[in-house]
Amino acid sequence: MAVASGNLPAAFTSFVGRRHETAEIRRLLGARRLLTLTGVGGVGKTRLALEAAHMFGKAFPDGVWLVDLASVDDPAAVTAAVAGALRMPDLGVRPVVDQLAGYLTRQRALLILDNCEHLVDACARLVRALLPAAPELRILATSRHTLGVTGEHILAVPPLPPDEAVALLRDRATAVHAEFAVSPPNQTEVDRLCADLDGLPLAIELAASRLRGLTVEQLADRSGSGFALLGGGSRTAPRHQRTLRGMIDWSHELCSPAEQLLWRRLSVFAGGFTLEAAEGVCAGDGIDRCEVPDLLDRLVAQSVVLTCEVEGRRYQLLEIVRGYGRERLTESCEEGGLRLRHRDFFLSLAERIDRHWYCAGQVENLARLHVEHALSPPWTVTPTRGPVSG
Repeated sequence: MAVASGNLPAAFTSFVGRRHETAEIRRLLGARRLLTLTGVGGVGKTRLALEAAHMFGKAFPDGVWLVDLASVDDPAAVTAAVAGALRMPDLGVRPVVDQLAGYLTRQRALLILDNCEHLVDACARLVRALLPAAPELRILATSRHTLGVTGEHILAVPPLPPDEAVALLRDRATAVHAEFAVSPPNQTEVDRLCADLDGLPLAIELAASRLRGLTVEQLADRSGSGFALLGGGSRTAPRHQRTLRGMIDWSHELCSPAEQLLWRRLSVFAGGFTLEAAEGVCAGDGIDRCEVPDLLDRLVAQSVVLTCEVEGRRYQLLEIVRGYGRERLTESCEEGGLRLRHRDFFLSLAERIDRHWYCAGQVENLARLHVEHALSPPWTVTPTRGPVSG
């Protein structure tokens, strides 16, 4: 679907899935002026934004404009990057931000600010300047970190569901191996591979490129080796977007030291955890207990930690993100002590529930134990206080 003007690049691969997300973007942009797509690196925020813009571009008769900020290092250069993308003439009299505001005042346009996470403050200032001055302007941002601007609506982009993950693997694999097909003999291994890759589009596309020389079974058996196997991305992408490790490295670098410390400590949890568990296990030696809720919230805002509603609010790390944290934890000197704190926390939880087993809340306590037991990691730690299952 063509737009009146703009600078959107043409897609050269097919777009797979995401019907719900594209429909939601269309609905939200009809009602909101600022929409930020958030999600972990490699989840496909940019491609989703571009696809939505191509699909719904007629709603913006004055154009859809893409501003790729991935290669912009200086926050002071953000405004100039936007002006350049819009091909706005520089009058050289007023500040560029004022020229932009005047240029866009009467335009019904969509501005896509792509890859904002390392320039959040500068992007937020620009958005606050443009939206009041241009009442018909809509801004769609993609960022691993929310902009934190009043009126911002956030759409978290999740990993692909299993059926769409398989469809993406099939599509990309046939591009490098024309005879590849998903069939009953390899269906189980295909499903396992996509699950091991957390349904992340970047990971799936990198894995598909390996099917030139490996079978699905060989690839699935090695998917646990993680980042080393999933290299060799697009040569034209910024360096931190070419490989899965580069994407996660980039997210890690954008975190503060305290956030990085909590990230690696949270990797001790398999499957998910509560705020109480994070406080009980991760506090101490550099993180006060009272700091954990704020640090955890900041990791959620940066798409490192995901939230889910299972027996109350719980948190989780994608396995790829958790694996990265485990690598960092293994490099540190605190892994053994953290495992013991993890064990002791869940032992205390089990003992507390046991003491009050016949009191009110028995059903809720049993459900809590079932959830925690199902998510406990396969570690063997010699207990000092007795056995624990959690």
